[in-house]
Amino acid sequence: MNIKFIKNNLKYGIVFLLLTNLMVSCDDLVDENPISEIAPDNFWRNNDDAQAGVFAIYDAMQSAYNEENLLWSEFRADSWQIGSESASADRIEIVTNNVTEGSPSATRWAQMYNMVNRANLAIDRIPQISGADQSLLGEALALRAYAYFTMIKVWGDVPLFTEPTEVASEELFKSRTDANTIMQTIVLPDLLRAQELVASPAAEYRWSSASLYAFQADVYMWMKDYANAKIALDNLIALGEHSLVNTVLDWENLFYNNNLSEGPFLNLFGEFEEERGKKQEGPELIFSIFYDQLDPRGANGDGRGNRSGYHALMFAGLPAFYASKELELKWRERFPIDSLGWVTKYPGFEPPLSRTVITEDPVTGDIISTIETVYGDFRYYASLEDGIDITPDGVDEVFDRRGAKWQKTNYTANFDDTDIVLYRYAGQLLLLAEAENQLGNTDRALELVNDVREARLLPLVTEAEFGATKEARENYILDERQFELFGESKRVWDLIRTDKFVETINEAYLDRGYDLIDETNILLPIYFEHFQENPNLGEQNPGYGAN
Repeated sequence: MNIKFIKNNLKYGIVFLLLTNLMVSCDDLVDENPISEIAPDNFWRNNDDAQAGVFAIYDAMQSAYNEENLLWSEFRADSWQIGSESASADRIEIVTNNVTEGSPSATRWAQMYNMVNRANLAIDRIPQISGADQSLLGEALALRAYAYFTMIKVWGDVPLFTEPTEVASEELFKSRTDANTIMQTIVLPDLLRAQELVASPAAEYRWSSASLYAFQADVYMWMKDYANAKIALDNLIALGEHSLVNTVLDWENLFYNNNLSEGPFLNLFGEFEEERGKKQEGPELIFSIFYDQLDPRGANGDGRGNRSGYHALMFAGLPAFYASKELELKWRERFPIDSLGWVTKYPGFEPPLSRTVITEDPVTGDIISTIETVYGDFRYYASLEDGIDITPDGVDEVFDRRGAKWQKTNYTANFDDTDIVLYRYAGQLLLLAEAENQLGNTDRALELVNDVREARLLPLVTEAEFGATKEARENYILDERQFELFGESKRVWDLIRTDKFVETINEAYLDRGYDLIDETNILLPIYFEHFQENPNLGEQNPGYGAN
């Protein structure tokens, strides 16, 4: 899908369908003014209107997911620890899994329901438009399903709205609906219907056949329905629209966004090259949320600019989050960064990275250029600050490093327009490996893990290394996903859906001296003001006190 097309149509949709956020305050709930500036009856008349309406949902998605996508699903996991000592209280709450009902990190409720309401309006009106592209209806259904799936993972039971709310009224005061009911009556039916309607086989910034299969697998794995997850992922592979990249540079370019024009910089190989700007391109990218920092309006009019916030959280200034010591040690154990460790574990296998080392002859003063092998997993160096040159002896014991997968240069966060990658082909292959392992197809699971290993220029996994039991193999695959998908907002959900969240987090917290967690820490609390806005919400999620 052409990026310019995406940008133009997002703006077009917003001009004609700028709906006000729902459920923000008590005052909003008694305001009898129409929510849209243009009455829906005067808008939903032709296919252009339908397209604009659907792109308005994608616009709402930008605002709903930005940095919270990281806070909820990445920084709560064992891959991260507290960074700067000046980190705000709510950031510390996230990385210690001690979020309170008054924390800003418990919000995004209004943005999620704005996305749902826009989707409900499109789902209601598009079938009434003669000759409307039915793919647009499918995209609206998928967007609504994705919003509710996210809310279920974050908050559990939530109010269910399936009809558009165009005038604020008491119908907004809904009680919470059981999460499983929402999954069975909205998420799955919407998703499967969308699969029937959406015509495009692949589209990086819109729902397509490929991304809908990825979404199906996501949902089925969450439900532990491994057979249907396998079917969805086999269908994704059969489309033939996506493939693994197999060079270091192409892997970096899946994520790369150095939004500067200040001349050359030091790349992963220890060499200077010109700024590459924003890349985030390649055949592995299945579905991403598009951001454009040049758009001054702000995502959904919230004044933040059209940006995801990834740079500010991971790299800019003194970030609140550093890559954890536990992650680094585990990564190095699997792929040693010292020559002795590597050669002992993987004899005869040459690592893919090398660097040019410039020295001066102490006698003659001549410049000597030598090539040095760099041991380890190139993703380790590409994902963490400082790259290959950690210390002169190649061994780092500091462990206080920023996540540099998305950006490797410190610049003003206002200039960051990093896209949020929701689905990527390597992640889906490893997800399929999980499903195959659960179904007893061990050989196929190992083959899939090794498909990713081969593309990453790493030694293949042996049967003995893979594990003798289903649980051992599951843990091995989850580790492979942690390395491959570091910084991509998958780790928390991986641990929760496999019932390993509490155990894994507490193992890390014992070493860090944090308070231990229990099952009540899996869901986040509902922001306290929502209980004042809606008296029918009932009780706060367990573990977070009275309302």
